[in-house]
Amino acid sequence: MQADPRDVVDVPDPGAVIRFLTANPEFFKQNEDILPRLRIPHVSGSAVSLIEHQVSVLRGKCTSLENSLRDLIGVARDNEALQHRLHQLVQEIISAPLLDDVVAATRRALCSHFGADEVHVLLIDDRSQADQIGRSGAGVAAADDRHGEGCYRTMNRNDPRLGHFGALFEGRGTHCGLPDAAQQAVLIGDDACDPGSAATIPLQYQGSLGLVMLASRDEARFGAGKGVVFLDQLGDVLSRRVHALARDMS
Repeated sequence: MQADPRDVVDVPDPGAVIRFLTANPEFFKQNEDILPRLRIPHVSGSAVSLIEHQVSVLRGKCTSLENSLRDLIGVARDNEALQHRLHQLVQEIISAPLLDDVVAATRRALCSHFGADEVHVLLIDDRSQADQIGRSGAGVAAADDRHGEGCYRTMNRNDPRLGHFGALFEGRGTHCGLPDAAQQAVLIGDDACDPGSAATIPLQYQGSLGLVMLASRDEARFGAGKGVVFLDQLGDVLSRRVHALARDMS
């Protein structure tokens, strides 16, 4: 099999390189960035030359900086893609006519693009008198929703179990880390779920509106200390939209 001509790199012979450098004595002065990549012998007997040591250190730093730069570029690309997906989700949320549609779009996007294996939604409903599964805030079973994307749990504002989330609502931001047993009982209920890690977003706009829990089997996915900027932005948009739809339904 013949090599692709595009993959063949012309390597000049040593004589051509010597003639070029002789004709361009300022080449390395004008292209100092390549010096750390070169291996230039420096005869010093059995002793280690200070210059050779300095060059070795600089070469190591150059390699380390290049690796760091590649990592930063990778992170920037990932964040750009995530920001684009968040923008698309926000557009879906603000244009959704029903609360059920908002929940469905949110759950779908969080599982597809934000690394969640399960998403549990609890909304505070002043009209509901019991903890139950509902659609569109109606508090009825969602057996006709085959994928369960529009399902959410509702709880009356006066239910004492909401007290388990007092600190989370006071903190106002997304919390990474597994909820305690009492909190999981409220958020997950009887649903089969044994998360390795979780992130919980409090929904608040002119009062507490509910909670969204992203659960993952990966213990490191939503571990404590993880960045939550995108989830906080999502929480702000969700809070305003849920508040507007709940007000229209009342």
